[in-house]
Amino acid sequence: MNASTHSASLDGRIALVTGASSGIGRASAIELARRGAKVVVSARRKAELDRLVDEIATAGGNATAFAADVANEAELRKLFDFTVSTHGRLDIAFNNAGTEGVFAPMLEQDAQSYDRVFEPNVRGVFNSMKFAAEIMLRQGKGSIINNASMGGVIGFENASVYIASKHAVIGMTKTASIEWFKRGVRVNALCPGLIDTPFHHRGIWPSEEARLAFAESTPAGRWASADEMATVVAFLASDDASYVSGHALVADGGYSIA
Repeated sequence: MNASTHSASLDGRIALVTGASSGIGRASAIELARRGAKVVVSARRKAELDRLVDEIATAGGNATAFAADVANEAELRKLFDFTVSTHGRLDIAFNNAGTEGVFAPMLEQDAQSYDRVFEPNVRGVFNSMKFAAEIMLRQGKGSIINNASMGGVIGFENASVYIASKHAVIGMTKTASIEWFKRGVRVNALCPGLIDTPFHHRGIWPSEEARLAFAESTPAGRWASADEMATVVAFLASDDASYVSGHALVADGGYSIA
C-alpha cells in the first residue's frame, strides 16, 4: 500500500477510526492507511475488524483492531489507551461510530428511542473528542473529525431524534475548535449526504424504489460511495486542511442547498 506523494500524505501519522467495520468508517480506514497512516480500527464486531486489518495488510498498510462500543465509556477509554500504548501517540481521530435509531414521527418517539441514539451519537462522540484531545493537546497537534450528517444542518420528516443528535455533533465540533485550535488541535465535522452504505439499507426507506428515486431527484442525481467520503476524511486529517477547523463540511451532492 503505497502512500500518496501528494501533500495530503499521512506517512507516519497514527489514526483511530471508530465504526470501522462497515461503510464510511471502513472506507476511511483503508484510505488513511493507503496514504501512509498506521490505523487503529474499532467497532463492536471484532470479526469484521479482523477482516479489515487483513485487507489493509494485504495492500501493504498497517492496521490494528480493537473492539469497543462507543456508548460504553470504559471500553472507549481502553480503546484510546490501547492506541497510545501501541503507537505512542494519536494524530488523527475519526469519530465515525453511530446509529440512526428508528425513523418515526416525533410523537411516536420516547425516552428509550432517544437514549438509543444519543448514547452513541452524542455521548460517544463527546467522550471520543475528550479522550482524543487529552492526547493531542499534550502533543500540541492533532486532527479530530466527527461524522455528523447533512441532517446536522437540515431537517427530515420522521427523523427528529437522529437529526437532533447530528446537530449536537456539529455544535460540539464548533465549540471544541474554539477551545483547542490555538493549542494545535483542529476539530471538524463531515456531513455526508446520500451514501450507498448499510445505513441506507436498514429500512429507513419505505421501499427500494423510493430510495433510488430520492437520490435521482437530488442535484447530483445519484448516491455517493463510501470511498468518496473517505477522501474528504483524509483531506481533513491532512496538513492540506491546516487552516480548516470548526467546519461542518457538507458532502451531499448539493441536496441541502437545492
